Amino acid sequence: MRSKKFTGRDIDIMQILWDAPDSMTALEIVNQHPDLTMNTVQAVLRKLLKHELVKINRIVYSGTVLSRSFAPAVSSEEFVILQMKENVKEIEIINKAALIAALFKEESDTQKAITEMEEMVAYLEDYKETLTSKKEVNKKKRT
Repeated sequence: MRSKKFTGRDIDIMQILWDAPDSMTALEIVNQHPDLTMNTVQAVLRKLLKHELVKINRIVYSGTVLSRSFAPAVSSEEFVILQMKENVKEIEIINKAALIAALFKEESDTQKAITEMEEMVAYLEDYKETLTSKKEVNKKKRT
């Protein structure tokens, strides 16, 4: 999956695909959201394919012609993380703890915030152990 900044239309079409119960053709996307034109949808799908964010799920008949049916290749969560990583690369001075704290401060559901904090603590403890063991292995290799 390649990193890149995406437009509102790109994100709109990704959202349509994430919300769909099954893969969709370009025509189905246009029919579901009439404010989109076929040319726009096809151009965005080409771009999303190029960046490995959508995949061709299958070939289906649309009327009497064969059409590609598209499905997301990444989850909405993976997409947001990809975008955040790209933004963090641009702003190298960002403090990761401050970023995470800001995200938790925006959460209005207290129980959800507590649950996610507990998950975060567990993840950080595991990751710290992984880093510590890698450091010890590297130290042994040097001696």
